[in-house]
Amino acid sequence: MKILFVSLGCDKNLVDTEYMLGILGNEGYAFTDDEQEADIIVINTCCFINDAKEESINTILESGNCKALIVTGCLAQRYQEEIEKEIPQVDAILGTNSYDAIAEAVKNVLGGSHYENFKTLEGLPAVSAKRSLTTGGH
Repeated sequence: MKILFVSLGCDKNLVDTEYMLGILGNEGYAFTDDEQEADIIVINTCCFINDAKEESINTILESGNCKALIVTGCLAQRYQEEIEKEIPQVDAILGTNSYDAIAEAVKNVLGGSHYENFKTLEGLPAVSAKRSLTTGGH
Protein backbone atom coordinates (compact mmCIF):
# COMPACT_ATOMS: atom_id res chain seq x y z
CA MET A 1 0.00 0.00 0.00
CA LYS A 2 1.62 3.25 -1.16
CA ILE A 3 0.48 6.72 -0.19
CA LEU A 4 1.10 9.97 -2.05
CA PHE A 5 0.96 13.24 -0.11
CA VAL A 6 0.34 16.60 -1.75
CA SER A 7 0.88 19.55 0.58
CA LEU A 8 -0.43 22.89 -0.66
CA GLY A 9 -0.19 26.36 0.83
CA CYS A 10 1.63 27.49 3.91
CA ASP A 11 4.46 26.09 6.00
CA LYS A 12 1.94 24.95 8.64
CA ASN A 13 0.45 22.58 6.07
CA LEU A 14 3.90 21.20 5.33
CA VAL A 15 4.50 20.56 9.04
CA ASP A 16 1.06 18.94 9.39
CA THR A 17 1.86 16.76 6.36
CA GLU A 18 5.18 15.75 7.94
CA TYR A 19 3.33 14.69 11.09
CA MET A 20 0.88 12.64 9.01
CA LEU A 21 3.85 11.00 7.25
CA GLY A 22 5.29 10.13 10.66
CA ILE A 23 2.00 8.71 11.92
CA LEU A 24 1.45 6.54 8.85
CA GLY A 25 5.13 5.55 8.70
CA ASN A 26 4.76 4.19 12.24
CA GLU A 27 1.78 2.16 10.98
CA GLY A 28 3.96 0.56 8.31
CA TYR A 29 2.65 2.37 5.24
CA ALA A 30 4.97 3.14 2.33
CA PHE A 31 5.07 6.42 0.42
CA THR A 32 5.52 7.43 -3.18
CA ASP A 33 6.00 10.61 -5.16
CA ASP A 34 4.48 9.00 -8.25
CA GLU A 35 0.73 9.45 -8.63
CA GLN A 36 0.57 6.36 -10.87
CA GLU A 37 1.94 4.17 -8.03
CA ALA A 38 -0.28 5.65 -5.32
CA ASP A 39 -3.03 3.54 -3.80
CA ILE A 40 -4.06 6.45 -1.57
CA ILE A 41 -3.71 10.17 -2.23
CA VAL A 42 -3.80 12.64 0.66
CA ILE A 43 -4.18 16.29 -0.31
CA ASN A 44 -3.48 18.82 2.45
CA THR A 45 -5.37 21.85 1.15
CA CYS A 46 -5.22 25.61 1.54
CA CYS A 47 -7.86 28.28 1.00
CA PHE A 48 -6.16 31.34 2.48
CA ILE A 49 -6.44 33.29 -0.79
CA ASN A 50 -8.56 32.60 -3.86
CA ASP A 51 -5.60 31.30 -5.91
CA ALA A 52 -4.78 28.77 -3.17
CA LYS A 53 -8.42 27.70 -3.00
CA GLU A 54 -8.51 27.16 -6.78
CA GLU A 55 -5.24 25.21 -6.68
CA SER A 56 -6.61 22.98 -3.92
CA ILE A 57 -9.85 22.29 -5.77
CA ASN A 58 -8.06 21.62 -9.05
CA THR A 59 -5.62 19.25 -7.34
CA ILE A 60 -8.52 17.30 -5.82
CA LEU A 61 -10.36 17.13 -9.15
CA GLU A 62 -7.23 16.11 -11.06
CA SER A 63 -6.20 13.35 -8.67
CA GLY A 64 -5.78 10.10 -10.57
CA ASN A 65 -7.21 6.67 -10.08
CA CYS A 66 -6.56 5.48 -6.59
CA LYS A 67 -8.23 3.30 -3.99
CA ALA A 68 -8.82 6.25 -1.67
CA LEU A 69 -8.73 10.05 -1.79
CA ILE A 70 -8.35 11.91 1.49
CA VAL A 71 -8.66 15.70 1.79
CA THR A 72 -7.29 17.57 4.80
CA GLY A 73 -6.45 21.15 5.73
CA CYS A 74 -8.23 24.46 5.79
CA LEU A 75 -10.22 24.00 2.56
CA ALA A 76 -11.58 20.77 4.04
CA GLN A 77 -12.36 22.55 7.31
CA ARG A 78 -14.11 25.51 5.71
CA TYR A 79 -15.89 23.80 2.81
CA GLN A 80 -16.71 20.38 4.26
CA GLU A 81 -20.33 20.34 3.07
CA GLU A 82 -19.46 21.55 -0.43
CA ILE A 83 -16.76 18.89 -0.79
CA GLU A 84 -19.18 16.17 0.33
CA LYS A 85 -21.86 17.33 -2.13
CA GLU A 86 -19.82 18.34 -5.14
CA ILE A 87 -16.78 16.03 -5.10
CA PRO A 88 -18.06 12.51 -4.42
CA GLN A 89 -14.70 10.87 -5.15
CA VAL A 90 -13.40 12.19 -1.80
CA ASP A 91 -13.41 9.26 0.63
CA ALA A 92 -12.36 11.07 3.79
CA ILE A 93 -12.26 14.66 5.02
CA LEU A 94 -10.12 15.79 7.95
CA GLY A 95 -10.33 19.29 9.37
CA THR A 96 -7.38 21.54 10.11
CA ASN A 97 -6.78 20.15 13.61
CA SER A 98 -7.68 16.54 12.81
CA TYR A 99 -4.52 15.43 11.02
CA ASP A 100 -3.70 13.18 13.97
CA ALA A 101 -6.62 10.96 12.83
CA ILE A 102 -4.98 10.16 9.49
CA ALA A 103 -4.33 6.49 10.33
CA GLU A 104 -7.96 6.01 11.37
CA ALA A 105 -9.09 7.71 8.15
CA VAL A 106 -6.91 5.42 6.02
CA LYS A 107 -8.18 2.30 7.77
CA ASN A 108 -11.81 3.38 7.36
CA VAL A 109 -11.60 4.25 3.68
CA LEU A 110 -9.71 1.07 2.85
CA GLY A 111 -12.53 -0.79 4.61
CA GLY A 112 -15.04 0.91 2.32
CA SER A 113 -16.35 3.53 4.75
CA HIS A 114 -16.50 7.28 4.28
CA TYR A 115 -14.66 9.05 7.11
CA GLU A 116 -14.82 12.55 8.56
CA ASN A 117 -13.13 14.12 11.56
CA PHE A 118 -13.43 17.76 12.60
CA LYS A 119 -12.02 18.95 15.92
CA THR A 120 -12.09 22.33 17.54
CA LEU A 121 -9.63 24.83 16.09
CA GLU A 122 -8.24 25.65 19.52
CA GLY A 123 -4.76 24.36 20.27
CA LEU A 124 -2.94 21.65 18.35
CA PRO A 125 -3.42 17.89 18.13
CA ALA A 126 -1.28 15.80 20.48
CA VAL A 127 0.88 13.68 18.19
CA SER A 128 3.34 11.17 19.60
CA ALA A 129 4.83 10.25 16.21
CA LYS A 130 7.92 12.09 15.05
CA ARG A 131 7.66 14.32 12.00
CA SER A 132 9.04 12.84 8.84
CA LEU A 133 11.03 15.82 7.58
CA THR A 134 10.72 16.44 3.88
CA THR A 135 12.97 19.47 3.59
CA GLY A 136 16.54 20.33 4.54
CA GLY A 137 17.46 21.58 7.98
CA HIS A 138 18.46 25.07 6.90
